[in-house]
Amino acid sequence: MSKVDFDMQRVAYQIEQYLIQHPNAADAIEGVSKWWLLSKGQGLSNELVQQALDFLCEQKILKCNTKYWGNKIYSRY
Repeated sequence: MSKVDFDMQRVAYQIEQYLIQHPNAADAIEGVSKWWLLSKGQGLSNELVQQALDFLCEQKILKCNTKYWGNKIYSRY
């Protein structure tokens, strides 16, 4: 497993843990980085957070709704 894969899985795990505690949470990538992650997004690239969000959507853990203004909002499936 590469470091990128490990980092992405770590971020995905943190997102899942947040959702266990906050099952009705819904936010855009900026909010996920700022509020959902233990590190509060410090030092995490948007690309890495996006990879984790995409992975969780593929696994049917998260769903993504695109709002009319174009923002993608992530929430529990």
